[in-house]
Amino acid sequence: MGYIIVIPSYNRADLLNRKTLKVLNEYHIPRNVIYVFVANKEEEEIYKKTLNPDFYGHLIVGVKGLKNQRNFISSYFKEGQEILNLDDDIGGFKILKHKSSLKSKTRIENNNIKTKKNQKRKSYRKDYFLETLGNLDNFIKSSFKILRKNKLYLWGIYPIANPYFMFPEMTTDLKLIVGPCWGVINRHDKDLVLTIDEKEDVERTLQYYLKDNGVIRFNNVSVQTTYYKTPGGMQADKRDRKNDAYESAIYLNKKYPNLTKLYLGKKSGYAEVKLKNHL
Repeated sequence: MGYIIVIPSYNRADLLNRKTLKVLNEYHIPRNVIYVFVANKEEEEIYKKTLNPDFYGHLIVGVKGLKNQRNFISSYFKEGQEILNLDDDIGGFKILKHKSSLKSKTRIENNNIKTKKNQKRKSYRKDYFLETLGNLDNFIKSSFKILRKNKLYLWGIYPIANPYFMFPEMTTDLKLIVGPCWGVINRHDKDLVLTIDEKEDVERTLQYYLKDNGVIRFNNVSVQTTYYKTPGGMQADKRDRKNDAYESAIYLNKKYPNLTKLYLGKKSGYAEVKLKNHL
C-alpha cells in the first residue's frame, strides 16, 4: 500500500491551484495519489471549475471545520494507509544544508543523517542555508519507512523554514508536529479523534506521543507557508482566532498539565502551548 496525499481546503480553490497543487505537479507526484477534501457541494462545484484537472486525482466532499474534516479524512481511509497531509498554501519544500556538506556524500534528503545528536552547533550555524528539496517522492517514502522501522505512527517537519534554528537531526521525543505538513499511518482509534480547531496540531502531537511513546520529526526539512494570515480557510468565517487560540491553549494546558506550558508572550498576541519533553 503506497502513500497518498490529502489536502483539506476551504474557500481557497485558486490558492490551492497556485500553491500546493502546482508544487506537487512540479515534483511529478502522480495525480492519482492526490486527494482534495472540500466542505460541501457548493465548494465542490467551485473547486471543479477552478482546479487544474492535471494537478489532482480525487475531489471529495467532506465536512466543514478543520477538526471535523481531519476526523472525516481519517475515517474515510482504511487503517494502515500512509497519508501525507498538506495545507493548501504550500509554496515549496526546503532542506537544510551546510557549507561543509557540499563536499560530503551524506544524503540528507533521504534522512540518512549521521550528525551526532549532541554535536555543538552554535559556532557554525551561520553556515547553514536552505535549498529546494530535490526529490519529494523519495523523502515521503523514506519518512514512512523510518516511521515503520521505529514502530511509530506520526512524522513531521520543522515548523519554520529558518536555517538558523533548524538542525540536521531526526528526533523521536516530544516536539510539535505542525499542521502544514505531516505524515501518519492511519488508525481509527477513539483516543486519536480531534476535539479542537485551533491548535489541532498540538492536540494531535500529544495524542500520538502519549499513545505511541514518540513522534518523529525531521528537523532538516521545512515548507514555505504562512500562519494565520492567508485569506480563506479558517480566516473565511471571520472568527476571532486569537480568542480561539487562547481558549484552545487553556484547554490543552489543563488536559495535559505535565506535558504543556502556557505561553502568552508572543508579539502576534496569539496564545501558544509549549511542549515539555517528559511525562
